[in-house]
Amino acid sequence: MTGPSFRDVFAAEPKTVVTVTGRVSGYPCQVASFVDGHQYAGNFGKQWARFRDIQLDSVNGTTISKAYLEELIGFPIERLAGKTVLEIGAGAGRFTEYFVKHAKLVVAVDLSEAIFVNTALGADNLIPAQANLLEMPPLKMAFDLVYCRGVLQHTPDPAQSIAHLHRWVAATGMVAFDIYAPGTLGRLDSKYILRPIIQRVFTYESFLRFLERYAEPILRFRWKLGPFLPGRTKRVLDFVLPVYDYRGFHPLTEDQLIEWGKLDTLDALFARYDNPMTCEEVLEVLRRLGCRLVSADRKMNFFRTAAPAAR
Repeated sequence: MTGPSFRDVFAAEPKTVVTVTGRVSGYPCQVASFVDGHQYAGNFGKQWARFRDIQLDSVNGTTISKAYLEELIGFPIERLAGKTVLEIGAGAGRFTEYFVKHAKLVVAVDLSEAIFVNTALGADNLIPAQANLLEMPPLKMAFDLVYCRGVLQHTPDPAQSIAHLHRWVAATGMVAFDIYAPGTLGRLDSKYILRPIIQRVFTYESFLRFLERYAEPILRFRWKLGPFLPGRTKRVLDFVLPVYDYRGFHPLTEDQLIEWGKLDTLDALFARYDNPMTCEEVLEVLRRLGCRLVSADRKMNFFRTAAPAAR
């Protein structure tokens, strides 16, 4: 099976090229890597190797990821027919599997080794690459959609990362991105309090073993306590029973909730960088860049923008 090559998009030679067999397609796929060895997203690669299927709609039987995708871009995914997409932070492919079904061409980029387990590998309209958003090799083309969800707060410089996203959008295209907001508790949120403690006691690997053994009993105990606690009081459980609990938020089975909880607990407590921004801070960055704001959702910290008027 043949398809577009990384040489059709990237104007630089990769440091390595790895041939991977798509786990869904069964077809070989070349993944170009533009990074050297260890990088700050290493733990994300480990996460997606272990939990590569849990957020895939095609596996969990929901449309959670599709709804997230369409919520951010602001229109049905089918409208991407004939369009080109650059996905930054593709991970295991929860959104990539939709992009390749509808867009003409998809370039999926991730800094971590998660790109090597992306579920869309082998699709004949996919070009996957391992690259750093802040050190991207030059590209030969601009894109109708540049998409980045759940990524920017985990980069060392989110403002600079936002600027980079706008380098690759076509004049008539759109950038759709989000970034975590600080939250009502700010730096008093449980993850900021617990992170240095957890990392002092555990390595990533030993904490994963802890979660594999205890996440289920912790969550089941939380579920028993839940009906007896008022809404805001439940936040106390995040400090004493620190496993992410999505019961009531996602239409998942209990086993899926447990797996999702493990994944996001690791994500929260072992991310190298955690740099949230308020909506106003993001809007100020966009103003400085001269980007045209299409829309902003202050509650969700979603942003749709167009290319700067002058480049």
